[in-house]
Amino acid sequence: MKAIIWGIVAALFVRFGLEPSAWFFYEASHMLSVDWLYWGYSGFRGAAFALGLYGYDLIASLMAGFVVACIVAIFTRHSRSKSNA
Repeated sequence: MKAIIWGIVAALFVRFGLEPSAWFFYEASHMLSVDWLYWGYSGFRGAAFALGLYGYDLIASLMAGFVVACIVAIFTRHSRSKSNA
């Protein structure tokens, strides 16, 4: 269940959260005068722009969520098997 929730959160972030995250880094870099925060803006803004150009952005978002869900499931299963041993 935890893997499904993390997958949904990741898919929603990729679909709807890249642009707001970019603007957060943009505003933080100017407000705090920290140059490396602008790199965060550039990365998120570039990812949002590239995803917008890609015609299958919904499928890409769902695939990102699926990959995250699989990774969480593998790590959860691995940590559960270690604690039982």
